[in-house]
Amino acid sequence: MARVIVALKLQGLEASPGLHTELRNRAKRILSNTQGRLVDVRIGRRRVEIDVLASDVDSVVSALAKWAPIEYFREIVEPQAASDEKLVEHAAELFNDERYWEAHEALEQVWRGKKGAEREVLYGLIKIAAAFVHAQKGEASTYFRLLEAALKHLNQWEYGEYYRINIELLRREVQSLLLSETPKFIKMPM
Repeated sequence: MARVIVALKLQGLEASPGLHTELRNRAKRILSNTQGRLVDVRIGRRRVEIDVLASDVDSVVSALAKWAPIEYFREIVEPQAASDEKLVEHAAELFNDERYWEAHEALEQVWRGKKGAEREVLYGLIKIAAAFVHAQKGEASTYFRLLEAALKHLNQWEYGEYYRINIELLRREVQSLLLSETPKFIKMPM
């Protein structure tokens, strides 16, 4: 079975628990006629990501294309060897393209091999990406809880940057997000 993310060009949707359930149910109905099993749906400002386990990727993509135009689809595969710097930069690019789940996964690759303050800063970045995944599901309380936890980890980093990510600016942005009443989206400052 392959794990595939199919990004549908559905814009202007505002994530909420009700809409998340509605889109999950619709995706399940569509996938019931394929060799695919729904993992999750994430509602972004620029796209809706349908996360699927599929034994026949083409049938899944074809079925979902009848729902909405496809922006891209990508099979999740074991990452090729890359430097930590490249992986972190790639994760930031994914985050800034609102592909939060993929950013989370890329950061975890680096985090697994780290200790000390570097592990803490990476854990903070992972939690920020996870917070935005929950925002895409309309789970505001989880979004805020993860941002609070992320800030504690980021505060363990005493330098201004981690590779090209401006951690000091990111801390300030997360603090600002925590003062808002609803989830807001940011870019990873580089």
